[in-house]
Amino acid sequence: MDTMERPSSEKMLEKIRAEEAQVRKKEMGQLKIFLGYAAGTGKTYAMLEAARELKKQQVDVIAGYVEPHARPETAALLEGLEQLPFLMVDYKGVKIREFDLDAALKRRPKVILVDELAHSNIRGCRHRKRYQDIEELLEHGINVYTTVNIQHLESLNDNVTGITSVMVRETIPDRVFDRADQVKLVDIEPEELIQRMKEGKIYREIQAQRALQNFFTRDKLIALREIALRRMADRVNHLAEEEKKLFGTGEYSTGEHVLTCISPAPSNAKVIRTAARLAYAFHAEFTALYVETRYLQNADEKVKRRRDENMRLARSLGAKIATVNGEDVSRQIAEYAKVSNVTKIVMGRTAHRVLFGQTRKTLVESLNQYAPSLDVYIIPDLQSGIGQRSYTVVKTGKFLQGLKGTDIWIMLGMMTVSTAGGFLLSHFQMTEANIIMSYLLGVMLTAIFTQGYVCSVLASVLSVMLFNYFFTMPVHSLQAYDASYPVTFAMMFTVSLLTSWNMSKIQKQNEENAKRAYRTEILLVNSKKLRRAKTRQQVSDELAGQIQKLMQFTVLIYMKKHGVIQVPSVYLRSGIEEEEEEILRAGYTSRAEQAVVKWVFENGHRAGCTTHTLPNAKAIYLPVMEDDKVSAVVGMVLEEKREIAVFEYNLISAMLDEAALVLERIQKMEDLAESTAK
Repeated sequence: MDTMERPSSEKMLEKIRAEEAQVRKKEMGQLKIFLGYAAGTGKTYAMLEAARELKKQQVDVIAGYVEPHARPETAALLEGLEQLPFLMVDYKGVKIREFDLDAALKRRPKVILVDELAHSNIRGCRHRKRYQDIEELLEHGINVYTTVNIQHLESLNDNVTGITSVMVRETIPDRVFDRADQVKLVDIEPEELIQRMKEGKIYREIQAQRALQNFFTRDKLIALREIALRRMADRVNHLAEEEKKLFGTGEYSTGEHVLTCISPAPSNAKVIRTAARLAYAFHAEFTALYVETRYLQNADEKVKRRRDENMRLARSLGAKIATVNGEDVSRQIAEYAKVSNVTKIVMGRTAHRVLFGQTRKTLVESLNQYAPSLDVYIIPDLQSGIGQRSYTVVKTGKFLQGLKGTDIWIMLGMMTVSTAGGFLLSHFQMTEANIIMSYLLGVMLTAIFTQGYVCSVLASVLSVMLFNYFFTMPVHSLQAYDASYPVTFAMMFTVSLLTSWNMSKIQKQNEENAKRAYRTEILLVNSKKLRRAKTRQQVSDELAGQIQKLMQFTVLIYMKKHGVIQVPSVYLRSGIEEEEEEILRAGYTSRAEQAVVKWVFENGHRAGCTTHTLPNAKAIYLPVMEDDKVSAVVGMVLEEKREIAVFEYNLISAMLDEAALVLERIQKMEDLAESTAK
């Protein structure tokens, strides 16, 4: 008798999570997107027509922000609809109109129209992007109608650039598009769109003529329309797969796991977008791996900023960010891929050449040695390494910049001692092999007691030159009479170089292991101390202490008790003068900063410095939450306005998760004590 196969616990857990997500989604507002493939297709017009139909049905609908584009037909449809006043923001002496999010939340209509989903807000608004405004409206249960063009989807940015030769700067994460409850494609034939442009119904005459010569050509519009239609079809297939997961009518997971890597390379953004599209097409888990080498830890701000931008891009495209440490990048990728059951790896490859036209060994080729069974997709950089050369220059400069004066003196001292040892061995008529071993010992000690490879390489060169100068005939000369000496010198230099390289590598590995052990110890100590905490103040003290042990930040912790935000605990970083303490405390707990804290309590998302929400704050504020309930908010003052590194951020997030469990336990104990007292 046939028996039904029972799904695994992982599949059941995935189904439960999908069902919970559906329940949460029902509590949120509904999002409807009017999608076009170019300006002038009639997105705003269609949105306003839909709003007027709702108004006829006595639905409370208002226009939060509608861009009329000086089009009479669009302006006519606005008549009779309640319009929310614009938020006027002062920017460089000019008043710019923006969507007033607070006014919309206060008015709280059933449906609100917010045009231009991909718009970037002027500095001074709560969020940097309009889609974040819309997400906050949805979280408050307000239904939103909005518009967007296909070229503004982040994952399609490279495709659109290749078609139009125009880089679209304003983009939205694909997750915003995919989470929409409805997407209506406002379609129009390219010929009709061009005719509308010629008639001045989209842009004014001069702007229209320029557009017809560049963006609005028939072949480009056909290509953009095809992309929009294909993306809509992909969305329908994706929704069908999600329905299968939820209702158990199909497989829970395809079993595919796509991995890509994050680097500071200029071409990395294209690789990440390609990997995101592949993961979406395969309904696969998507991970972006960052391998932190010693160079990247000490890289200049330009390199770090480019790396951080690529990391934000990967996160916005739905990737899970993972971080590992090590100097052998290809080995680290292969090991992570094996442990995480990765099935496909998407890598970049730059088409630059070395001598005589051959291509040097790439990361992809090295990766194939460690993980030959994995499917590796190579995304070529057809720009022949444009931007890569500057990256190499920065790296070389940083390599030399790491050279310290003390390391030079250590290296010279070791070579002096080795030479003195050579004279001593020569005095006792020892062989040249013993003298060579003396120099090898000096090179090894140089590698141990200095940082980087520079001094080790210099020691290898000097050891050969000193041996030749003092101990080979003719002495006090860099010449050699014996024909075998050149071979001896070459072997001596090779052995010295390999010895110094291996010792430097071991030293770096030891430093990385010590760093990992230190970070792991912080987590273990944090967990033990938090479990012993009995009060909120003890949790606050222990959490701040561990964060400051990891990162030298000023920490602010706000607790909530009986629904009321308590007075913050401020833990100033070390090194602050006593006369500055009161001024800094007042600044860090100002009304503006507390407004950010209140927003984090209400919305359960991070905000503040280096984020896209209220970025003018002095600190970054993270929620301490369990089951969507925020029990505390932790602020960290970023004096240099620099993002927290991924590894440290993940550690801090783990600490906050542990603190959330402890605070929940304390709350239950307090509730039990109150009920017993009654």
